Amino acid sequence: MLAGRATIDTWPQARPRAPGSRGFTLLELLVVMVIAGIVISLVAVNASPNERGRVLDDGQRIARLFELAQEEAQLRARPIAWEADAGGWRFLEGTPAGWTALTRDVFAPTRWRLQLDSVAVTEGGSGNKGARLVFGREPIDGPQRVVLVRGDIRVDVTGDGSGRYFASMQ
Repeated sequence: MLAGRATIDTWPQARPRAPGSRGFTLLELLVVMVIAGIVISLVAVNASPNERGRVLDDGQRIARLFELAQEEAQLRARPIAWEADAGGWRFLEGTPAGWTALTRDVFAPTRWRLQLDSVAVTEGGSGNKGARLVFGREPIDGPQRVVLVRGDIRVDVTGDGSGRYFASMQ
């Protein structure tokens, strides 16, 4: 009888899963795969922004650069101008000899991410020849507005006169 009992005890038996055991259930794997699919699709959509997003990004970048240009004009006690066309933009510094192009750092001439149809300064332009905006030495200036247009996409970059600029899609 002992011999028979020893054989029965060594037979493999199904045991309940212990709380600390390793491995994943099929349901856990499916949940992870669904979450990974959602994340990958979001990354794919955001990795290739559409035209509207690119023009808005340019508008937001210009808004930040306008804030920097206003501060720089105050620090240097010299006016700084921004001028643009459908291909890109550049910053100029007012000197006794006239306007000189800035070619360093963030003020270097830059192209738009996408070719624009038009760029217009609708308020606050000083000495407009095309699209030119002048930042003075005063901390408070008049309201300023620049409009970027590509097809039916229109982005307004507006300044409230206190040195803050905002880009919005119209």
